[in-house]
Amino acid sequence: MFVRSTQLDQLKEAISDSTIKVVYGVRRAGKTTLLEQFRSYLKRQGVPSSRILIYDFDHPANAQCNAAQLFQHIKKRLTKNQVSYLFLDELEVVPNYQSLVQQLCRLPQIDLYIASSAISIQTLASQFPCRMIYLGPLRFQEFLAYHQLSASLSSLYHYLNTGGFPFAQEIRNFTAARSYFEGVINTIILNGFSRRNTLCNAGLAQQLALFLADHSGESTNVSRVVTSLQDGSISVSNKTLAAYLDFLQQGFLFSPCQELNLKTGTTKPTNAQYFPVDPYLRAILVNKQNALSEKNLAIVVFNELRSRGYQVFTSYKERPVTFVGIRNQQRHYFQFNFSLLTDTAYQKTTADLRHLPADGPRTLILAKPGDHRQPAANHFQTVSLVDWLIAE
Repeated sequence: MFVRSTQLDQLKEAISDSTIKVVYGVRRAGKTTLLEQFRSYLKRQGVPSSRILIYDFDHPANAQCNAAQLFQHIKKRLTKNQVSYLFLDELEVVPNYQSLVQQLCRLPQIDLYIASSAISIQTLASQFPCRMIYLGPLRFQEFLAYHQLSASLSSLYHYLNTGGFPFAQEIRNFTAARSYFEGVINTIILNGFSRRNTLCNAGLAQQLALFLADHSGESTNVSRVVTSLQDGSISVSNKTLAAYLDFLQQGFLFSPCQELNLKTGTTKPTNAQYFPVDPYLRAILVNKQNALSEKNLAIVVFNELRSRGYQVFTSYKERPVTFVGIRNQQRHYFQFNFSLLTDTAYQKTTADLRHLPADGPRTLILAKPGDHRQPAANHFQTVSLVDWLIAE
């Protein structure tokens, strides 16, 4: 069984500290497996099974539980005068789960671990001391380790056409892969709507996902999507479309990359670029293999930045930088190009980087470096995409 060592180490470091450990991310990325591996570690450290309590709210037997009932049930199972390790999987299913967490935090000697496939779980961090651990599909360097491959453009192409979902790594044909990924998409969408007691138009959800995948990395808004769907004879209001867009984001299928005003530090509320959580999702939705194109590789860059703990934005049009990453309140600028075939193209791109605010490091990432002259003044770092993906 493949071990997500970074996240597992984060859990080990936080054992019995005062924080709630929240593992969150898209369904089938391996959250349950990660917590099973962590519980095995606890047992190897001498923790008996009686002090490891597990509640899986995806299980039908737990589907109708409410916060008050759960609290009383959990309280009865705690081991007196010893630490109990409590695992709540898919906690967002429980109505008013925040009140349950609040009551649990008042109990002595309880170490709380939460897994969730809803982006709304992040609000816990503003209410309680939390250690938030994001778990998405396998990053490129994890993919290499899983398949015991060396880093190259060839293995990157393989990654684009396999994706990073752990359970998809052994799928050998496109038909089976399509079935698996359609199951992921449908589960996320249908679960999201059913939890809000709202009817789901599966065709509309599919068309929206297709639009976002086809226009990945392009600035868009609700009105643009509505117009495009209407051109295809699909009638939908802005309000309805906005609700469906929210569901795709709530389940981590697509993430918005908002436009950031570099002078004011504010974002534009209407426009955003959208990126699928996994590169192979785009291949499935648009029904073709993922080529080593700038658009497909930009998905990998965006998701890698998020995995490294950055808040990721695009800049306004007057600053054509691909991504602005903010981590620990520090800006980092990343310009990604597949290649720059001429010195003129290189000079134009690097001029934009040189004229950015001097408030953070600047990195030019090239899938195929070497088509240009190096600048006389080193205002930024130039790195190949493959090297950058395995550098952290």
